[in-house]
Amino acid sequence: MLRRLLFVMLVAFLALSCTKKGQERPILAPYFEVKGLDGKVHKLTDYRGKPLLVVFWATWCPTCHRELHRMAQRYQEIKKAGLQVLLICESKDPEAIKRTAEEYGFSNMPIAIISDQMMMDYQWVRFLPTGILIDAKGYIVKRFTGELPIDEILKSASEAR
Repeated sequence: MLRRLLFVMLVAFLALSCTKKGQERPILAPYFEVKGLDGKVHKLTDYRGKPLLVVFWATWCPTCHRELHRMAQRYQEIKKAGLQVLLICESKDPEAIKRTAEEYGFSNMPIAIISDQMMMDYQWVRFLPTGILIDAKGYIVKRFTGELPIDEILKSASEAR
């Protein structure tokens, strides 16, 4: 029994050490279904085929307001580059979300309310705003916390096709 356990541990160690140093294994983005402010249900699978930037934010977050306003100003350029965007609000009040998005100038982008399941599956998102870039196949490529550098996001998105 001990020999079998040691053998399994050795195989697991060898499998984990097969990646090159500094190279991370791709992580599949957890599946989600969230309801948009427009009533549409957004599913991760709906976005396959093009890179997707999921941005977690909250109505009470001033950094979120600033960064999403900056992103909204370049939204047409972002769409033209083939990057899909979905804003996920951690607040649950649709009217407060709409007011905030209009007040800070980012109501032109798709906004959904986080579901309880998504909150559990993405619990490692601890700071707001956080942008998660997901490639065309559904793998997490990069994370952005705080500042959302549009040029860097677009460059990473072009590599994530």
